[in-house]
Amino acid sequence: MIALRLLLVLALIGIAGLALAWLFTRDKKYLRYASRIVRFIVVLAVVVALVFVAERVILR
Repeated sequence: MIALRLLLVLALIGIAGLALAWLFTRDKKYLRYASRIVRFIVVLAVVVALVFVAERVILR
């Protein structure tokens, strides 16, 4: 669980850094990198949620 929280914090820091880079340069590649990070975090959250649900169903 700590690893997931650390990953979330690192992703938020990365997104904030990429947003600042985009503000200074107006280069769209930084927004693409940020959207990739967001997609990765959403997919990871769905996978973790499914694992938790499967665990509850199996251990019931």
